[in-house]
Amino acid sequence: MLFTPPPTLLPHSLPAKCGWGDRGYGSRGLSMLPVGIFALLACIPPAQATTAKKNTTHTTHSATKSTSHHASGHTSRARASSSGTRSSSTAARTASTRAEAEAERSVKQAQAALAATQAQRAAMDKQKAEQAAAVMASRAKNEAAQAVAVQSAAKASALSAATVSATAQLQTTEQQVADLDSRIADLRKEQASLRDALTEDAKALAPVLPLAERLSLYPSDTLLAAPVPQGEAVTGFLVLRGLSRGLEHQAEDMRARQEKLTALDADLTAKLAALGQLQETQSRQRDQVRQQALKARAAQQQANAAARAAAVRLQSATQKASSLQDAVSRLDALQADAESALQKEIAAAEKAHQAARDEAARRRAQERADAARRKMAAMASAAGPGLSDHPPAGGGTRPVVGTLVSTWGSATESGPATGITYRTAPSASVRTPCSGRVDFAGPFRTYGQMVILNCGQHYRFVMAGFSGLDVATGQGLSKGAPIGHMGSSGSSSTLFIQLRHGQKPVNPAPFL
Repeated sequence: MLFTPPPTLLPHSLPAKCGWGDRGYGSRGLSMLPVGIFALLACIPPAQATTAKKNTTHTTHSATKSTSHHASGHTSRARASSSGTRSSSTAARTASTRAEAEAERSVKQAQAALAATQAQRAAMDKQKAEQAAAVMASRAKNEAAQAVAVQSAAKASALSAATVSATAQLQTTEQQVADLDSRIADLRKEQASLRDALTEDAKALAPVLPLAERLSLYPSDTLLAAPVPQGEAVTGFLVLRGLSRGLEHQAEDMRARQEKLTALDADLTAKLAALGQLQETQSRQRDQVRQQALKARAAQQQANAAARAAAVRLQSATQKASSLQDAVSRLDALQADAESALQKEIAAAEKAHQAARDEAARRRAQERADAARRKMAAMASAAGPGLSDHPPAGGGTRPVVGTLVSTWGSATESGPATGITYRTAPSASVRTPCSGRVDFAGPFRTYGQMVILNCGQHYRFVMAGFSGLDVATGQGLSKGAPIGHMGSSGSSSTLFIQLRHGQKPVNPAPFL
């Protein structure tokens, strides 16, 4: 608190060191007054300083008392105020402590929740990474399996193509055997006819042989001894002479027939020997063809799982069919469904390709579309190239060596024939009439062992009556490759062939 001395206590002049000098002590001089009473006393001379000191002491005492009184009042009020403030500050501190504790708990809970969330995120990231790795591994396995399937299918096709030449040679040998069998049968018939003729001639000559023998030995004595007139004897002589000549001619004919019969016997013996050699060649070729066919079949059975699944569906659908018409209908329906699914996949991939904004998505969509197109192309190529609507004359492949016993449209017990029927040579091999894929191979109701061959473009050959099969469902075959073999006799040597375009039977003869 700044103390200002009364004017009576101030000299009219102060030393210059106090800052006033002769300028007086107006408001400007008071503003320059040093702070504190001791600074003022230092500027007063000693004589005046004593008086000023006394006055100052009194004044100071009064001021002190006044200040003490005021301070005492303020102190009491401060104590009361301090007491209230202390209680309110305690409550505030308690509330603050509680709030801090709550805040700390909330922070800890938030930290715990954050840590749990981060742990879950880390676990999810780890699981996602594991799943991604599993997907990549599965994709790699799938690609490897597809590569193996492609290699197996290519191997099966190559083996099937390799059997075509061997099967053609086998059928040539089988045709030679069949022709030789037919010639041998004709020779045996001719032998039998000659023997029968010789027997009849011998029976006709038997009554006159004793007379002819006697006439040849004693011609004159026989006529002279006869009790007849001379003219009749001469006539009898002439008759006997003519009879002798006739018998001589008959004897010559019989000798010629006997010689021919002997030649036929020799020819038959030679042909039987040739037949034995051809049969050995045929057996060797047949074993070779069957071994190659088994290799092709085994290679096909190692194809991809998708092909096997499709084959199982085809097998199941065909075996559940109530009739051949139903079986072919089911096969057409399955093929249509597969083509429709691939078309939808292509459309979806192209739509995704158009809608994708980033390059990676567009690339994946394009890969899907390309893969679907490859599947469609593979399906079309595996099924075969189809058949020409106007096949050239003689351009087909004869499936089996045998005789045609029933033609397209011929009358049968159930109406016009919807196919053709061969009576085959014993154990004859059967070849494919077109390139394509085996939709079904196995026993089918009363048809026995049956094969449905998909030639492509919705053309299918249905062939039934086999004794054994050399192909499997789903196998790709080249034209002329072996399918199976026939039996040796009875119904097992009858092959039925039907050609269908979609679900409608058509005449197979122009394609065989």
